[in-house]
Amino acid sequence: MKNIVKNTITKITAIVLLWTALAGCDMLDNPLKDKETGEDINVLVLDFNFFSTRMTFKLIDADDNSTISVPATLTFTGSNANDIVDFAGEKHSEFTTTQGQMELTIDPNVTISESSPFEFAVNVEAEGYNTLAQGVQFQSEGIKTVELYLVKTASQEENSLSGDINISNGDTTIVFGAFAAASSLKSSLADEKPYTIAYSISVSDFLKFKDASGNRLFSSSADVVAAYNASPSSFLKLSLNTYSNYPSGIDLVKEDGIKTSRLFHKLETTRLNYIQVGGKKVANFNGGKISLTANYTGNREPEVFGFARFETDSWNMLGATAAYESPSFNYTLVEASEDNLCSKGASITFSSNSISSFSIDADVYDMDDNFIYSLHFKGNFPETFVVENTPNKAVKLVFRDNNSSFETIPDLTINNFCTGSYDVDVTTKSNYKEYQISLKAICPEKQTVAMAPTYTGEIKMEGDSQWQGINMKGGIVNILAAEGQEYQLRLLWEDTWEQSTFYTEFDAAGNYLHSSSDKTFIKSEKMEDGRIRINVTQEFKQSVCDDLGW
Repeated sequence: MKNIVKNTITKITAIVLLWTALAGCDMLDNPLKDKETGEDINVLVLDFNFFSTRMTFKLIDADDNSTISVPATLTFTGSNANDIVDFAGEKHSEFTTTQGQMELTIDPNVTISESSPFEFAVNVEAEGYNTLAQGVQFQSEGIKTVELYLVKTASQEENSLSGDINISNGDTTIVFGAFAAASSLKSSLADEKPYTIAYSISVSDFLKFKDASGNRLFSSSADVVAAYNASPSSFLKLSLNTYSNYPSGIDLVKEDGIKTSRLFHKLETTRLNYIQVGGKKVANFNGGKISLTANYTGNREPEVFGFARFETDSWNMLGATAAYESPSFNYTLVEASEDNLCSKGASITFSSNSISSFSIDADVYDMDDNFIYSLHFKGNFPETFVVENTPNKAVKLVFRDNNSSFETIPDLTINNFCTGSYDVDVTTKSNYKEYQISLKAICPEKQTVAMAPTYTGEIKMEGDSQWQGINMKGGIVNILAAEGQEYQLRLLWEDTWEQSTFYTEFDAAGNYLHSSSDKTFIKSEKMEDGRIRINVTQEFKQSVCDDLGW
C-alpha cells in the first residue's frame, strides 16, 4: 500500500518538474518565496482523496470524559487488522500517540459492505491506565470515530474481603465476598450494584497453597479449620482492585463460535492484588484454585450475563462461573444483548441554513432513558447517514451541545432504530458567518510539491476549550466562525499536530488584514456567492514529509 502512495507521488512530481523545466510556466501561483532567490515557487498540489474510509480513535478517561494526555500505544488484531494503515499507506506493528487521539485509514483496495464487514480489535496501552481491548465492526465506508474509554489504575477501588465457613458435599468450603457494593451503573438512582460475586476456596485447595518460601500453608484439613476458628475475621483476606464506571456501547461477542456485534456493557473489571491466609500471602496455588460465581439481583435481568474474556478480536462469554489457578488473575463481568443488531438501520439527514462542514455527536437512549451508546456524524450539510449496528427498538437521540456555532439541536425520537428516514435541521447561531478555508501543505525541503489534505481536522476560537471537528476534502473546508476573532486550525498527522492561526478580519474587498508567520502564508478573496475564502499555505514539519516520502 505504501508503494502505491509513494509511486503516485514520484510519478506526478517527475511530470511537474519536467513541465516546469520545459515550459517555465506557473501551474499554481504559491505565495511562499524561494528562500535563496526570492522567486515564487511552482507547486503541484496533490490530494490523497483515494482513502474512502478514515478513522479517528479518541482515548478518553473513563472518570471525567477528558481526552487522555499521556503516551499511548495502539495495536490492532483480528480479520482486517493488516488493512489499517497511516496516510502514507504504511502498516505499523504499533501506532503511538501522546495526543489522546489518532487518525488512521484503511487500504482503499479493501471493500466494505454488509456482506463483507470490516472487523478488527483495537488494543490500547497508556501510562497510568489499565490496558483496553475493544472489537469494532464497520458495515460501510466513510468517516468513523471510535471512542475508547480507559481506566486509571489509581481509579480502581481496593476491596478487602473475608468469609464464612460453609459445609457442602462433604467438603468444607470457605465462601466469601457475596455482597452488593455502591453502584456506578447507568441509573444515578441506584444505590447498589444489581449483582453479587461470591468467591469460594475449598479446604482441599487450601492444603495445596504455598507461601513465598515454597512451603504449604497447612498440613491437614483440621489445621485449616482450626486456624479459621482461632481468628475468623483475620483468617483470610482477599485484596482486589475493582472498577465499574464503564459506559455501555457496541462490541463484538463470540458465543458458540459465532461472532456478532452486540449491545455490550462491562459491569466490572477486577484484578487480584494478593490473597492472604492465616497471616501469610499465597505465592503459588500449586494446583489449587479459587472459584467465582456471579448472580444478578436487579430487577431487569440481562439477556446475557456473566464473565467474559477478550480473545483476538471479540469477547468470549464464559458463563456465570469462573475458576482461577493462579494468585495473579483478573476478570471482567459483563452484560450484553442476546439479539443480533441490525447491520444497517435508520437513515438520518442533517440539513442547515448554512454551507458548512460539521461534526455532531449524539447519545442514544432507549425509551426508559437507559443509555445505550454514542454516535458520531461528520460531513458537510446536507448529508445523509445510514446508522450501523442498531438495536431493533425505539430510541431517542440526545445531541450533545458541544458545537459553539450551532443552536441546541432538539432530541430526535426514532420509532424503530432499524428502519425509517429522519431529518435533523441544524440552525446556525446568529453571530456566526460562513467562510471557506483552502489549505495547501508544503514541505520545507521540497517546496515543488504540496498536499491538499483530505482529512478530519479540528478548529476552535481562541479562548474556547472545545475543538470542533471539520471534514476537509481536497484541502477545502467550509466553516462557521464569528467575525473579528482569532481561530486555530489543526490536523493530527500521526503524533504531530500541524497547526495554523488565522483571523476573521477582512477589509470591504475581502482582503486579509493580518500578517503571515514564517511557516504560514494567508491571503483571502471574495467568492462569487459572497463568502470569503481564506487561502492558507502551511509549511509542514519535515518529519511528516519524510513519512510521505517527500
